[in-house]
Amino acid sequence: MKILIVFAIAGVVFYSCSNLKPKTGGGAEQPNGPIEITNDMENAYVVIPSWVQEKSVIKMKEPAAHSGEYACVTNDTIEYSYGYSELVKNIGAGLPKTVVVTGWAYSTIPSPDFTIVFSTSENEKPHDYKVYPLKDVLKEKGKWIEFTATLYPDAGIKPEYNVSIYAWNTTKKDVYLDDLKITFIY
Repeated sequence: MKILIVFAIAGVVFYSCSNLKPKTGGGAEQPNGPIEITNDMENAYVVIPSWVQEKSVIKMKEPAAHSGEYACVTNDTIEYSYGYSELVKNIGAGLPKTVVVTGWAYSTIPSPDFTIVFSTSENEKPHDYKVYPLKDVLKEKGKWIEFTATLYPDAGIKPEYNVSIYAWNTTKKDVYLDDLKITFIY
């Protein structure tokens, strides 16, 4: 009798789950909500899939990292930060309409030329390139400042495109990043 009840409950669960259908729009599956990807820099050296430029992540002494022991440094020898790179189709179902990058930055000079970059390419051929300057956000030097960069991908983005998100320091003075969160909104 107990076995029959277990099979009956399992059957109801499987039947219920088989009736769930993804939301669709324009013929492509859409996720139910935003997709968030976070990185606190603490595990960069284990080579996290989809993250590149590990050489820019260092163990911090002075200044201390925003959290943990590691942060990303950009300067005169490391112009591009630790960043995220992945095919659009591997991130989620559908095409993102907005990408929001939040995190913490520490600059050794006020108002550095420091930008968050969103780019797409197909077979290494550039397609779209957006930047969000943080010069006005990082007005104070010597302290961790929270930032939010909102970027809007080109309407022609395709699932086969590669998305790259990183910071670009053209000032050449030390600017650090920590506790990044990338949110893809569909």
